[in-house]
Amino acid sequence: MEGVILKKIVILTGSPHHPGTSESLADSFEKGAREAGNELYRFDAGRRTSEFSLLQLQETPGTEEALEPDDIITKEVMPKLIEADVVVLVSSLYYYGINAALKAVIDRFYAYNHDLHGNNGYKDSSHGNHQAITLISGYGQESAFRSLKAYFDQLLNYMRWDRISDVLASDALNGAKLKKHQEEAYQLGKSIH
Repeated sequence: MEGVILKKIVILTGSPHHPGTSESLADSFEKGAREAGNELYRFDAGRRTSEFSLLQLQETPGTEEALEPDDIITKEVMPKLIEADVVVLVSSLYYYGINAALKAVIDRFYAYNHDLHGNNGYKDSSHGNHQAITLISGYGQESAFRSLKAYFDQLLNYMRWDRISDVLASDALNGAKLKKHQEEAYQLGKSIH
């Protein structure tokens, strides 16, 4: 089995902090997933905002066609996402929601909905199935994460992506507890094959 690529995984992070707590979860997951033999592509949107634009729609009322800028999202991120088996969405808690840069990338899914939807919109198709993982960090009571978790739940349901698992580091400012969450993310990465 050595040398065989098991899964194509895309990791999308949103935080601009380097190093940061959500980045450390992504790093741990990535390490485990690589050790398991998976192929990975990672896009750290929060540190690369100058390389992509926001979603732009045509001016004509009633049209749903996006005007695609010729940027890294179009050239690199979306092709990797379309081919992915597993999508890992990584965010820290920002005012009860996800990082703005990650949201900007997700908004760009719009022009690729058909290609990104699980089963490509066809009930019996085996092509286009995606699985998803969320890695979330922050500090506060778990209730503070309710709207962020609900957003991810709704997004994954809409995209028809099957959730594999998630890691919620609601106590990310506690170094000892963060290490436990990093280990959880690492083991999750190692389990993907």
